[in-house]
Amino acid sequence: MKETCRIVSTGSWKSWSTPQLPVPQELRDIAKSFVGLQEARHQADYNNEKNWTATEVNAKLADAQKAFQNWKKIHGCPVADEYLLSLMIGKKRE
Repeated sequence: MKETCRIVSTGSWKSWSTPQLPVPQELRDIAKSFVGLQEARHQADYNNEKNWTATEVNAKLADAQKAFQNWKKIHGCPVADEYLLSLMIGKKRE
């Protein structure tokens, strides 16, 4: 999932459709948020030396809220459906 999100966030993701679907900025932002939030979660779970400030926590919460707002804008679109498929299946066969 993380690798798929990294690729989507750069805009170089290849959808399953032919012709390729354009990657909207909202989807790029969702994917970027997923990567950042997952890394923060791993740090919170496994790095006991890290003390999170209220500012850092609030910034991560804002990232998650923005991702949900972006998802509301694009859910149900073909590119959003293909993104979900890619998260479950992985890379497109070439």
